[in-house]
Amino acid sequence: MPRPRTDSDPEAPKVLEKALRVLEAFDDQTPAWSEAALRRRLSMPSTTLNRILRSLERAGYLVRYEDGRYQLGAAAVRLGNRASRTLNLGTALEPHLRALGQETGELVILGIPDVSAGVARYVKTVDSPSRLRVTAEIGSEVPLTAGATAKAIFAFLPDDRIEQVIAQASRAIAAGTITDPAVLREQVRQIRDRGWAFSWQETYDGAWAVAAPLLDADRQTAYAAIGVATPVSRHSEETELAVRDAVLRTVTEATRSLG
Repeated sequence: MPRPRTDSDPEAPKVLEKALRVLEAFDDQTPAWSEAALRRRLSMPSTTLNRILRSLERAGYLVRYEDGRYQLGAAAVRLGNRASRTLNLGTALEPHLRALGQETGELVILGIPDVSAGVARYVKTVDSPSRLRVTAEIGSEVPLTAGATAKAIFAFLPDDRIEQVIAQASRAIAAGTITDPAVLREQVRQIRDRGWAFSWQETYDGAWAVAAPLLDADRQTAYAAIGVATPVSRHSEETELAVRDAVLRTVTEATRSLG
């Protein structure tokens, strides 16, 4: 498990920080950038950005196509593959997830997005010890618009992606699944404002859930979410508040441990 990060190093080379910012701009939402668009996004001087782009291109971390746009190159892919082999998010966060399960006594879910497919995938779960309980299988996929764990991710997508997902949200998978675009947009606003999501029988009949997102360094995009799902028979205002606080505290601790 990664060590918690302490104070940032004030001696970190500024050029390295800027190069990392350039690389981090290439994501699922915007896999290709022109130099002009990237300069506007990062508010970086033209000469500095051009020098960084050329260096990354020479090293194979970026490739430049005939239309002038840049995309991640083979070196970045190899680095990402090595990272995925050495850092499994579910494994890294397992102590936090188990602690949350012990505190709440309910099902704990770690979900990650597959934006292109419009779903959230459950990559780690901690089962409830109760005989009456909610269950979920690792590998299960649910629409990004259904359930607290998925919606905690969904609300922190770029607005254009949110609209694309909403346009496809027409299938109800449980009694409380929401498909009304206006309601979904309002929920996105609420989740962004308060930092957590709530659902009532949206993915499983007879279950409610609370979840919160794990956000990138820019605090704008969710790369995962942690949720707790509970039978409706064990719902009360006090229980909901306790579960919500436990989830938010776990997300804060998990974010800190991942650095």
